[in-house]
Amino acid sequence: MHQGQHDPLRVAAARAEFLERGVAGAAGVRDLVAASWRRSQAAGVDADEYRISYHEDVDLDSRLVRCARPVIDRLAGEMTDVPVAIALSDAQARIVHRLDCSTSVGRLLDRVDFIAGFDFGEGDVGTNGIGTVFEAGASVSVVGAEHFTEALVKFACTGAPILDPVTGRAEGVLDVSSLAESWTPLMHTLVRRAAADIGRNLLLDRSQAKQALFETFIKADSRPRQAVMAVGDSLMVNQRAQQLFTPAEQFAIQQHALFLMSRRGRVTESFALDSGRTVRLRATRILVGTEVAGIVLLLADKPDRQRPVVPVRRGRTAPSTGGVDREASGVVSGALRPAVSAADGRSPGWISAGSQMADALGRGERLLVMGEPSTGKRTLVVELFRRAHPAGHVATGEADQLVWEAAALLPGTAVAPTLVVLGHIDRLGADGVDRLRMFLASLDRSRHLVAATLSDASVGADLPFQAALGLFEQAVTLPPLRFRTDDLPLIVARILSELAPDRRVRLRPEVSRLIGRYAWPRNVTQLREALHYALLKRPVGEIQPEDLPGWCRTSGTRTLTPIETAERDAIVTVLQRCGGNRMHTAESLGMARSSLYRKIKAYAITDA
Repeated sequence: MHQGQHDPLRVAAARAEFLERGVAGAAGVRDLVAASWRRSQAAGVDADEYRISYHEDVDLDSRLVRCARPVIDRLAGEMTDVPVAIALSDAQARIVHRLDCSTSVGRLLDRVDFIAGFDFGEGDVGTNGIGTVFEAGASVSVVGAEHFTEALVKFACTGAPILDPVTGRAEGVLDVSSLAESWTPLMHTLVRRAAADIGRNLLLDRSQAKQALFETFIKADSRPRQAVMAVGDSLMVNQRAQQLFTPAEQFAIQQHALFLMSRRGRVTESFALDSGRTVRLRATRILVGTEVAGIVLLLADKPDRQRPVVPVRRGRTAPSTGGVDREASGVVSGALRPAVSAADGRSPGWISAGSQMADALGRGERLLVMGEPSTGKRTLVVELFRRAHPAGHVATGEADQLVWEAAALLPGTAVAPTLVVLGHIDRLGADGVDRLRMFLASLDRSRHLVAATLSDASVGADLPFQAALGLFEQAVTLPPLRFRTDDLPLIVARILSELAPDRRVRLRPEVSRLIGRYAWPRNVTQLREALHYALLKRPVGEIQPEDLPGWCRTSGTRTLTPIETAERDAIVTVLQRCGGNRMHTAESLGMARSSLYRKIKAYAITDA
């Protein structure tokens, strides 16, 4: 039975004793609450001054919210006359949805920022019905003075984890909050049942997506001698595709499909594999509601099997289906390794984009090069131009500056052509667009080639640069680094040769695997930072896994605060020291194993 319900004065006295005397004062309260108080105190939560973090990036229309909303509406219907508010948090303990059954309780909860976007992790606000659920790994009721923070003492909250039945992960918490005097044990049963119903909705939602992808795959597979692949949460390959393509080629096609799935609905194109074969592809994204369930590919081997315009330089590394490591002892760079160009890619998406760009430059078309920041847009277009015109000239810079200065930079009597690369045209204002239009009109198209770069995140945005898009004739999108697994050895070798031109650099295979597994949300810039960090830590000798920054052992893309970064790096360091043993790691860090598991998940820490 819940003690707080029957003896609130005793719990209040114990809380006051704990805050004054520490652990010894927690006698008489539940072990779960005492443990939470200790964690809250260790995290630096101020019991008297209420502080809470707000996050603008919460998804208020996520799959979790979509699956939870009908359950929350039903639960609210069952509690029409009960003064409570029902809230949903995401996996980071941030509120993403709230429905009030009582306006009076809702107004009081507003005063403590119990609203969408605010973080109710235990490390932020202490013991509560959301953050403590993640720490305990089970449903929890926190009533009155069991809260660590004074501002929450007037409330009672009951939370239950929402588990994804497929992965077993806690995707969020369902919480019912009321005033402390209104709490009853019945709430615990209602919340647990509702959380389980949301979990079943998650399973149904996932099943619908998989079923839609599977049905489309089966329909396509019924065509005689048609090679078919379906890419989503899993990979499906029919017998004809297995006969036609090797496992390495299937992996390359899958990587390209993931890139196409992130950008397009239907597409028909040809692209080259590293083996020299050219694949003709027809792809269709499968949508369930507004979310992409996957993509189905109809594949054929083109009979001409010609290589694309962009050549692939083999170097010393051999093709692979996985991480960066291509030699038993790791990647080698430096004076002993030939220079590697950004145009020397193996991934189908990169080769296809390079071929389209080279063709556009060859036709003299004005070219838009799109993609995520630091995907190599400017570097690739310059290298392709220099391959075609070794004696040509290049003028490159930020668009807003170049339209002012480029006239003076462009050779007036040069016989060889000149490439003008306008960086970040999406940053142009209205005046800049007018200057760009006049600048382009002044160029001699027989002598001047023009390319411009922009972030694909700006495409469709209501920004002034949209008025300049009609000045260009061809658009090509470069794939991000996470879709270029086969290119990582070449990119790593090129970066290392630039960072340490006079040094023979070797990477342990474990380092290569870590690099291959990381998503690189900031693309080449982030990879360069990681390699520079490793070279500083290990100025001579073979680069070891511990030489990479701690975030290379994670798979998440959320931007961490400085405190979170320090905590993550400490966990990674101790995990390495303990050989991956999480029990010993928790002991060394002085935290509960449940806390360690939660933080490993929150920071998306992976093993080497």
